[in-house]
Parts: sequence; C-alpha cells; structure tokens
Amino acid sequence: MRKKIKEHELFTKLLFILFIGLFLQAIVISLFIYHRSRDAYIQLFNQSNDVVLKKIQSEFESLNDTIENTLAAFDSNPAVESYFSNAPAQHMEQLQQLRTIQKMNDSLSKIHPMIDYDVLIFGENGRTFVGNDMLTAVSADSFFQSAIAQKVNERAADTQMLFAHHGLTLRDKKAPSVFFVKKLKNTLNHVYGYAVLSISSKQLANLFQSVVNPEISKISFMNEEQTIIASNEENTIGSRSMIFKKLTVGETTISNGQQLTRLPLYRQDCTLLSQVDLHSLSNQMGVIFPIILYNIVTLAFAGSLVFMYLDRHTKSIYCLIDSLKRLEEDGLKATVPVQGSHEVQLLGNTINQLLSNAQHHYEQTIQDEKKKRSLEIQTMQAQIQPHFIYNTLTSLKFLIWQKKTDEAVQGIDSFITLLRSTIGKKEEVIPVKEEIKSVQSYIDLLSMRYGERISAKIMIPDELQSLSMPNMILQPIIENAYLHAFHNKTQGFITVYGKTKNQLLLFEVIDNGDSFDTENTKQKNDHFSGIGISHVDERIRLMYGDAYGLTIQSVIGTGTTVTICLPLLPKNQSEYQK
Repeated sequence: MRKKIKEHELFTKLLFILFIGLFLQAIVISLFIYHRSRDAYIQLFNQSNDVVLKKIQSEFESLNDTIENTLAAFDSNPAVESYFSNAPAQHMEQLQQLRTIQKMNDSLSKIHPMIDYDVLIFGENGRTFVGNDMLTAVSADSFFQSAIAQKVNERAADTQMLFAHHGLTLRDKKAPSVFFVKKLKNTLNHVYGYAVLSISSKQLANLFQSVVNPEISKISFMNEEQTIIASNEENTIGSRSMIFKKLTVGETTISNGQQLTRLPLYRQDCTLLSQVDLHSLSNQMGVIFPIILYNIVTLAFAGSLVFMYLDRHTKSIYCLIDSLKRLEEDGLKATVPVQGSHEVQLLGNTINQLLSNAQHHYEQTIQDEKKKRSLEIQTMQAQIQPHFIYNTLTSLKFLIWQKKTDEAVQGIDSFITLLRSTIGKKEEVIPVKEEIKSVQSYIDLLSMRYGERISAKIMIPDELQSLSMPNMILQPIIENAYLHAFHNKTQGFITVYGKTKNQLLLFEVIDNGDSFDTENTKQKNDHFSGIGISHVDERIRLMYGDAYGLTIQSVIGTGTTVTICLPLLPKNQSEYQK
C-alpha cells in the first residue's frame, strides 16, 4: 500500500485537497440546485403549454367551422349551380351569375386574420372560379380526374379535408397544401362541381407560430394517414411521424429527452402533436450561470489553497519546464534533469528517452534520404545507357542511308522526346500521361531497332492519365523484356496494362517470351539483370513504404508478368504519407 501511495504521491496529495474543496460543493450542491430548479421550471412550462395546446385546439375547431360555413354559402347559392352545371344559359345570364358569385365571395368574412387562403370552384362544365387574383394551376377537367376528387368521391361526407404536396394556384403550385373540399350537388343529388378552400401548410401553421418557441416546442397537425400536414418545422411537412406512432391520443410521455404529447382535433379526424425539447428548455431557465458563478468563487478560494500547497511540492516540475524551454537552443542532444517526486522523475526519464529516439530517427532519416537520392542517380544513369544511344544513332544512320526519311524523322522525334523525359525533367513524380508518352517514345525506338519481331502495346484507361507516379518506372522493365524475354523465340509481344484497385495504382508489364522458374535465383537474376530494374523496387519502397513495389510471376511456357504496385496519388500530389 505504501508503495502504491509513493508511486502516486503527487496525485494523492492533490486528490485530497480537490476532494475537500471542490467535489462536495460542486457536485452535491450544484446538482441539487440544478435539478430542483429544472423540475420546477418544467412543471411551470407544462402548465403553460397545456393552456397553449388547448387554445390551438379551439382555434382549429373554430377555423374548421368558419371554413364549412364559407363553403356552405357557395353550395346554397343558386347562381353557383347555374354557372357550373351543364344547364344551358345565355351569355349575359352567365355574366350575371358570375358577378353574383364574386359579390358573395367578397361579402364573406376572412376565415382567420393570420391565414391567407384561396377559394376555388371547379364545375363539371369545365368552368373554374378563383376568389382572388390568383390563377389556377389545374383546369376543371384535370381536377375532376385528380386523386383529390377520387378521394372525395370515395367518402360519403360532403365536406372533407385532404393533404397534397402541391397547391391549386400558381402561387402555391409547389407548396404542400391542405384542401377543404365540398361536393356541390343539385336537387337530384348529382355532383356538378367542387368548392375548394386551399391553405398552404405554411399558412396553416400560423395558427400556432406566434404562441410557441420553435427552438423548444415543435407543433404539428397530423391527419388520419399519420402524415404531418402542418408544422412549425417545415422540413417535416408531408412526412410520416413515426415518433408518435405508439403514442395514443391524449397521452404524454418522455422519450430520448423529448416530451411528446398527442391531443385530438375532433373535426376532420386530425391529431395535434407537441414535441418539447427538455434539454433546450433546461438551457432557457437561466440557472446555469448563477451556479457557474458560485463555483468560480469557490474554485478561486480552493485554488489559493492548492497554489500554496503546490508551490512547496512542485519545484521540481518547474525545473523540468525550464529545461524544456532550453531545448530549442541546445537541440535534440540535450537532456533534462531527473529529480523530484516519482511522477516527475518518470516524466523526466520519458522525455530523455523521447529526445534520444528523436535524435536517432533524425539521423536515420538523413541516411535514408542520402540512400534514396543515390538510387535516383543510379536509376537516371540506367535509363538511357551509352550502348542504347549508340545503337539508336546507328539505326537512324542506316535509315537515312537507305533514304527512309520519314522513318528516320519519326525515330529522331521519339529519341528527342525520350531525352527530354529522362535528362531534361527533374521532377521525381509526374502525371501518368507523361510517363506513358516517354514509354511510347522508348517503344518506338526499340521497334526501329528490333523490327516487327517484337511488338509492344500500351493499354492505359483515360481516367488514369491525370494520376501521379514516379518518373521512369516503366522504362527499365520494358527494356528488360526486350533484352531478355525473347532469346528462344523468334516473335513475341509485350503489353502494358494499367488499373486502380483498393486505392492502389497498378501497372502490369506482360510478355509471352521465355518464362523461368521464379524460385530459381540464378534464372531470375539472369532474366532481370539490368541496373535500372534492380533498383525500381527499392526506389518505390523508399518513397512509399514496404507495402508497395514489384512482384514477378512467370509461368513456364506462357510468359512473365511484372506488377508495379503504387499508391493512388491524385493530380499535382507528389508526396505520400507512409
């Protein structure tokens, strides 16, 4: 036990002071005050919220009565039946009927002072009426054939409320809307038209927008199909409310920090939904700041005690800090003093070990960079060797001597392109398309030298052209295939493929030449004897890590495949994080 206390000496002393000075007052008193205040605040809010919900219920019922009275006024007006039915009438008589309908519409009182709406009538004779200056988005014939009319006809009630994701006027064409539809019947009970009072869901939400705080309470109207038809949270309109699915009408419950209430709207078989965010409600009550202020005062008092205590027992820590500040001047070879309590000594030893590791890593990195640059120089030296230049120039001389001017010019162009990519370019990483261009020039020169005995083809998808790769990686492998793969065959071909897989950039150089046993070290060395190819794998591993490099597969009697595995580097990205 004493050993355990000695190992945690500083922690034990600090824990004792903090437990007495902070834990009792901050946890016990603060939580008690907060929860008591929160419960009382929520209780008062619920009382107020009940009053608000009942008011919304009453407002909706009153609105529904006003709407039914408005629609009934149109149904009982003889001019409406005469104008919208198929009964014959003179032109002047029709104008008089239309004036009567418009006059009646103007005389009707507004259904609610905060709600804008549209009154529309669709007749079986194709005529329409809009009670304001709006234009209809659908014709009477289209409305008669619409899903709205079909739903109305499926039910016996003369007046029905329906929800749609669109409006009936050009203004509300794309706005979710609620339609109060009344069948217009003649004395023979024949439906000659429909009177529609259209309210956008956004306008219907004005019933409760001004009486609730949207950051705390979300109020919604839901129809019998469990679809939200109006809400102060617009992105939920038209969706099905799954959170209230298991909540019965008249029930209130708490789930995931949300207080959920479902109340009936007896008219039109709708439901009033209330969702209160208790977390936001708690934040609004304003008791957190006084508690924080109280804790700050207490912490200041306890902090003074801790400061006086630490001043005597943490001098070794400050000595360690001063040593760390001098590291910028002394460099990684510096050390910090190891003294003080067990924890401080452990920290000092750890810092010294980290400094030693950092110095070793720095020196190793310098050596790796030197080795990497040395390999790059060797690789560049192996890209175009003197004998290849000599043979190429000799071939060009014979082409000119044979007066094959076009072939000679093409060969010179390819040779110039290759020299630019190998000698002129200093970039270590280049786009794939530039590498392919250099490789194609190299193949053209080899074809001029070897003739049609060996053919080569490059098959690289266009989407790989903008990716990045190390410079002159493919050329040594293709050169090796030309030099060593066709000793025993008179003809053959070499194919270069490119693809991406699992965030890797893969190139395959495939030949159908003399295969070999990959487990036979001598055959493998004979087959891959060039200076350039011997360093390609090591160069890739130095640049990107051991997860990348070359793999060789050879099937006797079939050929050899060399696969180059590189990281997938986007355009203009030359570095890869190992």
